Amino acid sequence: MLFSKIWILSVFFCISALAADGDMDQWFRNEGEWLAYRSTRQGVMNDPNTKIITDGLRFDVSVGKRIPLFVWSQESHASGWSAGVDGGMLASLRRETVNGALAFSTNTFDGHFGAYIGYSGNGWIAMGHTAHISAHLVDGISTYQNPIRYSRFWNDVIVGKDLFDPEGTDPYEIYLQGNIGMGNNAVPATKNPVYGYGFDAGVELAGADSLAIKISFDTSNAGTSGQASTYSEFAGIGYLSKPKTMHRPFRAGVSHYTGSDFRNQLFSQTQNFTAFEIQTVF
Repeated sequence: MLFSKIWILSVFFCISALAADGDMDQWFRNEGEWLAYRSTRQGVMNDPNTKIITDGLRFDVSVGKRIPLFVWSQESHASGWSAGVDGGMLASLRRETVNGALAFSTNTFDGHFGAYIGYSGNGWIAMGHTAHISAHLVDGISTYQNPIRYSRFWNDVIVGKDLFDPEGTDPYEIYLQGNIGMGNNAVPATKNPVYGYGFDAGVELAGADSLAIKISFDTSNAGTSGQASTYSEFAGIGYLSKPKTMHRPFRAGVSHYTGSDFRNQLFSQTQNFTAFEIQTVF
């Protein structure tokens, strides 16, 4: 089952290059690409995003993307309807010494896939989303543990608002987003609701479409019995999420994570650590 998920996610990434059309000089070629990126919470490791965070001992790597397959009623790069799929993989590695040699144990592996339909316009986004995550213990950890059964399906609604016109010339960004939904068929057990909320803020350093100082905050609750909320904060540099940017979106800086461990195989444990982060999008 694990390998079938990897195959499905590989297909998602292959079709992403065929899923959009429009102006090639802009990173987001249409409303669907921008909405897909805008609606993904960059501070939530189990969202379909691509990044590495590390404190030198633990290395958490996620690879994922939300992919628009259909775009219609598009009025601009930030106004229209789109629908598509998303998928991602989260792997957590730990640096260890085994028999006097350096080794990296792959502790956990989370697989995600889902589908959505969404609208953006007048600085608002709204999306209906259905998704699945399961978690797997991989090589094991020298100090820990037997695998647990972890799997959940959920449906949620995502709503976000840009306080500045995303297609305007303001050098600022303040964006608020929340989601709420219901889980089903969860193992160990469902404890509804599923919810999350967060914000992004930033200011460009040298005019339009230049590097910016960025901060964000996120909280996420999986809606699983015994799994507390996860909190994350970020401060660093990157590009603002402007729909007509000419640059590949990225951010790099310092993240801090507290609350329930976002590696769902270890969800019953708590975490409190600071890490270097670098994130981009394919």
